[in-house]
Order: sequence, then C-alpha cells, then structure tokens
Amino acid sequence: MKTVIFPFHKHYALLAKNIADFDFLQPVQFVEGWKNSQKNLQEKWETDVILIFIGSLGIATRLTAPFLKNKLIDPGIIVIDGAAKFCIVVNGGHSRSMNTLCRLIAEQLQLIPVITTGTDACGYLSPEEIAERLDCQIEDPHYLLKTIQSRLIEGEIIPICFDEPFSPPYFPGYQIQSSHHQFPQEPFLYLTDRIFSSPKAVFVRPRSLVIGTGFRKQFSLDKFVDSYHDFIEKNKYSHLSVAEVLTLDRKVPSLLPLVQKISINITGYSPDQLKNVSGEFYSPCAQKHLKIPGLSEPSLIIRGAEILVGKTVYPDMTFALGRLPWNPQGSLMFVGIGPGQPNLMTIQAIQALEESDLIIGYETYLKMVPFRYQNRILSIFTQMGEEIQRVKKAIELVKKGNRVAVISSGDSGVFGMTAPGVELAIQENIPWRIVPGITAAIWGASLIGSPLVNGFCVISLSDYLIGWDNIITNLQLLAQTELPIVVYNLVKKDRSQKIEELVDIVQQNRGLETNVAIIKKDGTKEFIQLQQLVHSNLDMNTLLIIGGLRNKRLGKYLITDRGYNL
Repeated sequence: MKTVIFPFHKHYALLAKNIADFDFLQPVQFVEGWKNSQKNLQEKWETDVILIFIGSLGIATRLTAPFLKNKLIDPGIIVIDGAAKFCIVVNGGHSRSMNTLCRLIAEQLQLIPVITTGTDACGYLSPEEIAERLDCQIEDPHYLLKTIQSRLIEGEIIPICFDEPFSPPYFPGYQIQSSHHQFPQEPFLYLTDRIFSSPKAVFVRPRSLVIGTGFRKQFSLDKFVDSYHDFIEKNKYSHLSVAEVLTLDRKVPSLLPLVQKISINITGYSPDQLKNVSGEFYSPCAQKHLKIPGLSEPSLIIRGAEILVGKTVYPDMTFALGRLPWNPQGSLMFVGIGPGQPNLMTIQAIQALEESDLIIGYETYLKMVPFRYQNRILSIFTQMGEEIQRVKKAIELVKKGNRVAVISSGDSGVFGMTAPGVELAIQENIPWRIVPGITAAIWGASLIGSPLVNGFCVISLSDYLIGWDNIITNLQLLAQTELPIVVYNLVKKDRSQKIEELVDIVQQNRGLETNVAIIKKDGTKEFIQLQQLVHSNLDMNTLLIIGGLRNKRLGKYLITDRGYNL
C-alpha cells in the first residue's frame, strides 16, 4: 500500500516532507496539491492508496466527495489541519486501518487524533483492531462486520470463539468461549487458522502457519503458487494464516516474487543448519545431492514449529506445514493522568489510554478517566492498600496478551504506581513503559506565580507505607533548607496531629509568618501564614506549598527572588 501526501498550500510542504520520512508510511509520493488538485487526485485515486491531505477539512471533503463510492474499495483518507493540531480520520477507519495510522502519525507529530467511528466513540475495540493487536487478519465472507460493530455500539456482548492454542486475551465488549462449545446463533468472531463453514462467523486469522518447501532448480513460479494454494486448501487451513515460507538459503531468490504475490516472508536455512536436525525423514534427493536429512520438515523444526502436515510431494516440489507457538504480545503502561482536570491530561497519556485494552487503578482515579475510555476500565483491586494485587493482576493480563494501563493521578512516578509496578514488571520480564503526567506540584505552582523556579522539595504526609517517624525526620531536614516545600496527601488519619507537627517543625526554621498556599482540586487557592494553618479546612485533595526563604508575596501571587536585577 502506497501513501500519497497532498498539501493544499505550498506553506504546508515542509510538514508534508516531514511526514513523508515516516518509515511506516513508505512508499510515499508527494503531490503539489495546490496545483490542479482535482486532476491530481483523480490520477492517484486507487483502492490500494492512503491519501493524507494537509490543510482544510472542508477542502478535503469537497475534493474527495465526487470520487467516494464504497468504503470497501475507497482509499484510506486522513486530513491534518494546516496548524498541525489535529489528525483526522475521514475514511477507512477500520477497513483501511486508518484509525491506527492516525494514532501513529499523531504520536510522531504530537497532534490530537480525531477518530469518530462508532466503536471508538464508546471505547470498544472493533474486530479489525482486535485482529491487528493479535497480529491477525480479518476474513469476512458473509459481510457481518458492520452488524457486529452495530451490536457493540448498542451494548450487546460479542462472542469470540477460538480453536486451541489460540486462547485470546479478554477485551471489553466481548466474551471468550472455546469452539468446543456450540457455535453462537448470532454473529461472532472466530479465532482459527482452520477452514470451517459457519454463516455467522467473522474469521480472525492468526499468522500462525509456516510452510517448509523444497523444489527443483528448474521450476515454474506459477505452478509453485498453484501447488502452494492446493496444499493449504486440501488440508483445510487458511492461506491468510501463512506467515512464512522456509527453504534452502540458495533457493530464496527464486521465491522472492512471492513476497509481492502473496505477502509472506521467505526464510532460508543453510545446509549446515539443516544437517544438525535429527529425525526420520524420507528425502533421498536431499540426502544424496545436498547431504542433508531433508528440507520441508527439517526447516519447520529449526523454526520451532509444530508439524501439522508432513512432507507432501507435488511435481518438482514438496511442502510441509507447521504451526508456530501462539504468544500474543501484551504491554504494561504506568500512566499519569494529571491532577484531575481533563485539559491537563497530556497527549501522551491520552494516546496511552487509546492504546490500552484495559485500564486499572484506584477507584478515585478511575473516575477521572475520560468518558470514551470508561468501557475499558477493569474494576478490580480498586481500593487503597490493594496496589500490589493491582499490579500483579495487570501483569497477569499482559502475559495473556493485553495492553494494560495502570493509572495514577498526577505523575505515576510521584507517590504513584511506578514504585511497586516497575520492580514487579522487571522481575516478571514483561514489556513496560512509563507515561509521564503533570504532577500536582507543577499544576499548583502555575496557579500562584513562580514559587518553585529556584528549586523545591516534595513530601507526602501519608504514613500508610512509610512510618511517621521517618516522615518527621525528612520534614526536619527539608525545613532547614531555603527551598519551598510542596506537601501532598494530607490523609484523614491523625490529620490534626500531623498538621500541628508540620507547623511546629517549619516554624522552628522559618518562622510563623512563613507564606503558605492552600490549593484545592478545583483550582481555588488561598494564602495564609504558617501560624494560621489548621487541619479543619484540609483534605486529601488539598495541596500545600510552604514558601521558601527566597519566596515573597506579591498581591495574589507567590514570587521567587532568583537574583535578577529588575
């Protein structure tokens, strides 16, 4: 599939050329869309094309409307606005995987992806997205995809049946069941590499099969393709599930045209590799001329495949069929979703939620998840004190193939879930990453001026995991510095006593007239002196910024003297 980038103005050419460098878009053609745009579009309009317009959505809509016929044959269309703020899917969201491409482009350029397909609006993954995440292909012989998507949007549960060993991970909106049970009467997804007749199934084809082959030096590629398809179909396997063809290394060049013809990989093994394969193989030609035990079956063994169909002889060639181990790849993300306001969630955090299948977190933070991702929330281990169980459940799901977001408010690395999470993820050797968020200290400081620009320190008053004596020791050390102190987690337990001790420690080093900013979750703020700080108007959603020696009040703001001559 090729990409055509179509800027509507020459001022957008630089952005267009930056996009053209993305590896995942290759091959790319660049069109000067501001010249003869309708004629240029007509020349490039093909089913197997991705069109990326840069400029006005209205222009793109009017330009493409006369050419649109059917989403199954129309090209994928994306529009990036001229200000480079939004990446908008116009056509082929699911059928051309434009939703996924949109997210990739948005991530590279730090744009906001705009995706409006029905299943995305309610947060469910479409069948095509599930197939993509499992490295599968969709086969819809009875045109049921639209029906399944409509049922998902209406809140109905879609069955996913599977053959062993293809046990899929859990996806919200779907129910997993083995194909040993009776097939559902309503439309369903069927994860299998076998050929079955089922009028209610949309097949999800795993890239699980590999074919070992040997052939004579003089052979016809067309006859090879015909025999290849005959071999697969006679054994009732799907050609969409074939990922790779294995052969002798010197024979690979003869099969390279297959890469374009049937979209598979070709892998070659040397005679030395094949010589070391043990087993009973009947391959007199290979044994006589190549001094190897065989080719079709031994190559499957080297690849680590289970042999499903042994060597089968066709004129001038042989085939054997194997299945690779099923191991869907999951991932774990620790996502900071900001201090609570939707507009303070970073683009990276939104992209991480978009990428996730499941979202896990403390119940208070789950309420902060944007509406469209609410259906992805797994309400398990949501209470304070269940952090370890929460991470272990996430790791269990990742091992089954899910992409799991474990969320924290603010930044997950500041009194958040990375503390137990990263260590456990490393121990379990699973893929993980941290998605940073805006922590409350930075947000709170932005509301009151420039209190932190000369450095600051942060402390939590929660003694749930750290003893109060240790917290007192740290407070005493911090109070002796000239730095402002940002105080998190004013927990309910013993709050009165804790605030009294906090005031006492700070006043010994900074005095009772020290400035204190009280900042609430809704952004309201109040300035007081340290001697006025009492527990009665504080709670867990309150942030304190205790002024340092270089801070001073300037009206409604707390300013830092950094040494500039003003």
